[in-house]
Amino acid sequence: MDVGAGYRNITTTTSSSVTFRGNAIPYSMSSSKPSSAVGVASAGYNFILAPSYYLGVGVNASPASGLAQQTTIVALNKTYSVSGIKPIYNYGVFITPGMLLESGLIYAKVGSQTQVVNSNTGSNFKGYLFGLGYRQPVYESIYAFGEFDYSKYQSQTIARSIVTSSGVINSSVTSTPQNIRLLLGIGYQF
Repeated sequence: MDVGAGYRNITTTTSSSVTFRGNAIPYSMSSSKPSSAVGVASAGYNFILAPSYYLGVGVNASPASGLAQQTTIVALNKTYSVSGIKPIYNYGVFITPGMLLESGLIYAKVGSQTQVVNSNTGSNFKGYLFGLGYRQPVYESIYAFGEFDYSKYQSQTIARSIVTSSGVINSSVTSTPQNIRLLLGIGYQF
């Protein structure tokens, strides 16, 4: 069982379209970015495969920023603000093959990850997780660790209609989020 904190960098590949009365119109679009601070809690169990080799299984959870991503659309010489996806938390399951070194444990991490969002703003994002880490015993059953993780989620399209005095502007944005996080933390081994 461990708890880590660190830095994350979220990037999103997007494609979008804006139409007015059924015709594509020139536009520009920008979105807010969530916080780069992150905290993660994990719990798991290690199986001994051979004297220096382990296979771990576990679960993790991480709160999200809780703020809805705001998207700003500039079209027809006017600016419109549209509420986007509101992340609540992440959770995942993983396996961690590891090798015991002289002073610590080096491990890889592979698993699935889910970004849970407010049901009024979209569907949950499903994805996968890859990571590398190192655990160093500190005192008795307490250890410190450092970890690098990468996760990528499936694409999701959100459509919004903006009613104006001249007609309806229809917009759609397809997002494919990716997340890199660096964690440092401390844990306890039972």
